Amino acid sequence: MSDFAFTQIEQRTIEGEINGRLRKAILSGQFSPGAYLNESEISKQMAVSRIPIREAIKKLEQEGLVVRHPNKGVFVVSFSEQDVREVFSLRSNLESMAFEWAIPNINEQDLQKLRALIKNQKEAIANDDYSELARLDMRFHEYICIKANHSRLLKAWYEQHSQSQILINLRFKHIPEYTPETVARDHNEILSAIEVKDINKAIELTLKISKRVSQECIDTIRKLETESSSQGGA
Repeated sequence: MSDFAFTQIEQRTIEGEINGRLRKAILSGQFSPGAYLNESEISKQMAVSRIPIREAIKKLEQEGLVVRHPNKGVFVVSFSEQDVREVFSLRSNLESMAFEWAIPNINEQDLQKLRALIKNQKEAIANDDYSELARLDMRFHEYICIKANHSRLLKAWYEQHSQSQILINLRFKHIPEYTPETVARDHNEILSAIEVKDINKAIELTLKISKRVSQECIDTIRKLETESSSQGGA
């Protein structure tokens, strides 16, 4: 073997840091759907050149978080009602498949971790911390997908994850009355099905919950469109 030694790679690059900050701002709703991302302004605020900003934005494009319009610039992805239906129908079908593969693998230690996630969700609801609640919501489903031990399923789930989280954060932010009555309760019902290894019940619940959440997100989009029209006409 050669005596040549590699130097240690910096784990957190500037580009990675920029990507993380922009991603968080989009997912949390700091940048609303359809918002223009001004590369020059972002580079000034972060005190970096525009080159790493552009590279970070390219990755966000690959995730489906932003879109580039020729001669106009880069914008946060926006959603039509059909987009919402597609996002949640895809997600619910992936998660239904995940239950088929995961439930036989789930042991008592896994159940304890899922119970802990639900407990933390209740705490986030009590604190009105909707960003944390959205993260814990997705973490619950991610855990089940990981337990499926199906690499292609998990990859497909991650590819739709970001757009789902944007929509769920929008719902939490603009129609918070949905929140306390849904997330923890829904997950408790799913957990009960997992505990008795009832795959069909878990799938039934997932499809029903997804259909309801999809409609709630559509309601949120309609609400935002109405508010935007009212402000435009003022």
